[in-house]
Amino acid sequence: MPVSFGPLKYNGLPGLVLLVEMYKRTISVSEIILNPKDEIIINKPTKGEKITAEEARQRGAAMWKKTEKQ
Repeated sequence: MPVSFGPLKYNGLPGLVLLVEMYKRTISVSEIILNPKDEIIINKPTKGEKITAEEARQRGAAMWKKTEKQ
């Protein structure tokens, strides 16, 4: 699929990354729906802690760093 998307450092490759195996972990696609019949509605969160994009990146990087050590 000509979509440049994937998890972590696999984002930006010339195609959609469907499976990544690393550090005793597997990230995989479970379903792809092309041209869904029903409209997809994403509701804005109403609870939880509000953080900046940079804070989210830092937390994600810290989480994956922990995963790499396991």
